[in-house]
Amino acid sequence: MDILTQFEEKIERLLERIRNVEAENVRLQEELNSEKGQKQEVLDRIDGLLKKIQEVSI
Repeated sequence: MDILTQFEEKIERLLERIRNVEAENVRLQEELNSEKGQKQEVLDRIDGLLKKIQEVSI
């Protein structure tokens, strides 16, 4: 195997690694957005409960 072939193979492996990392990044970004949405729902529910408690306490 000559040096040029080795270089080509290494470049192909690196490109495949980049594609894998990009795909993982997309997946993680989607997961993060989902988690942010769930967090906001919880915060909204807590705010609603706190308002109800304040109304009763007054």
